[in-house]
Amino acid sequence: MKRAAIFLTFFFFAISLISCEREDGKWDDNIKLSQKNVTVNSNANTIEITTQSTYWWLNEISFNGNNADLSSIDKFSKNFIYTTSDYKVERKEDGKKIIIIMNENSSNLNRSLIVGLQNGDYFDGIKVIQSK
Repeated sequence: MKRAAIFLTFFFFAISLISCEREDGKWDDNIKLSQKNVTVNSNANTIEITTQSTYWWLNEISFNGNNADLSSIDKFSKNFIYTTSDYKVERKEDGKKIIIIMNENSSNLNRSLIVGLQNGDYFDGIKVIQSK
């Protein structure tokens, strides 16, 4: 009986260790972006960013503080394209490459594009500033 009690104690202890999860936001970088901040001039520009992981998904796109409506694309797909008159965001090569095209900035203001990515409870992103 004593052996059974000891076995059960160790069994529940082992199960509790296995079920431990990381806290929200305390995950290590599991996307590994080649660049996170990019500044470009006002001309049309193409930015190529790579990732080491392919398990991430698109969390958000924000242009000049306005969130894009991403309901028309599959944010979990390894290949997608999101296009507006100001920019294009493309995920390709089975999820390891992100291509961002910023069209010419003819305004008198700097423009900001944020592409938010997520993998589990790890959040990361790319910020592109295009000068006026």
